Amino acid sequence: MHVAHFAPSIWRRGGIASYIRRLGAAQTARGDTVTHLSLDPDDRGAPDTYVLDTDAAISSLARQLDVDLVHLHKSVSVLPAIPTVRTMHGHQGSCPSGSRFLARTASPCHRTPGAVTCLWGKSVDRCGSIRPSRVVADFERLRREVEQADQIPTMTVSRFIRQKMQEAGCNPRHLFVVASPAPTVERVEPLSPDAARFLFLGRFVPEKGVMWLLRSYAEMESTAHLDLAGEGPLLPDVRAFIRHRNLDDRVTLHGWVDDDAVAALMRSARAVVFPSVWHEPAGLVSLEAAAHARPLIASRTGGIPEYARPEYAIRISPNDQSALTAALDDLASDPDRARKMGEAGRTLALGAFGMDRFLTRIDAVYRRALQSDVGIPAPLET
Repeated sequence: MHVAHFAPSIWRRGGIASYIRRLGAAQTARGDTVTHLSLDPDDRGAPDTYVLDTDAAISSLARQLDVDLVHLHKSVSVLPAIPTVRTMHGHQGSCPSGSRFLARTASPCHRTPGAVTCLWGKSVDRCGSIRPSRVVADFERLRREVEQADQIPTMTVSRFIRQKMQEAGCNPRHLFVVASPAPTVERVEPLSPDAARFLFLGRFVPEKGVMWLLRSYAEMESTAHLDLAGEGPLLPDVRAFIRHRNLDDRVTLHGWVDDDAVAALMRSARAVVFPSVWHEPAGLVSLEAAAHARPLIASRTGGIPEYARPEYAIRISPNDQSALTAALDDLASDPDRARKMGEAGRTLALGAFGMDRFLTRIDAVYRRALQSDVGIPAPLET
């Protein structure tokens, strides 16, 4: 099969780009032909990648390349006129702002979208722009997302995303839950019983909870080191907090790291901390930890609990500082428990979240698109 994956940018950093590359590599390895379609000029020259001037050109290029199916990872202005599927990676199909995050309180949004509730959210809770032109554009985008989800098979990366899309008016018969796959990790280091190190991977933005993590870490009773890998607008606040609490010798800022550096940090970690305070659609960080046989401390919000299974994760409510501190102390003082949790995560990464299972479910949705059969109720198992 010849599959064309489309996203506005294919080769930049980020979870969607990692997902596309991981899926494309697996499809290529089994004998499929994979083409990448992008709108990003920086993607020119990348392997098997075509950069388009507009997404309206997808159909003509796909026919020219003899593509069997287009796999969208973002919305388009006009759906391609060949078999097409979509993976919904975020909240674009259920939230005008696409965030489900209330910036004023740094908390997840639980509201059902609507003109009154969302206008209130934008103006009071700062969940998105309040400029009239942007507000109109946001609601128009949501309308188009709901409309397109009724025309093509749409995969969601979690049951949570599917449920919220259904509440927003999407036909659940056209929505299919396909959990993201864990990365393939050949070399897994045994967890060290020595001094604990905790690892955060992500952007330094309010919704990722890095400041909540720092406040909780500063209150730990146990001795542990904190590695922060990422970058973003909160970096000055992070640096200031570290200086103010005299944590310079206990917290290491690594900046943005590549895959090899991520693997090295995972090998040295006692556990991974995933403290998001928004409705994370899924969270590939959970699967990174599981694949490396490392336990996880994660927020109980959005799609995270569907990935951060209790076998290998301590799950806590967003912004609960005492609970996060207690979880850090627990794993810092009990390496044996951390090891057993990590081993359970590794089992899940190889089984429930393995690439073979993922491809099987992707193929089932592809077949429905090729047969124009989207009228079968979507399974909810992950």
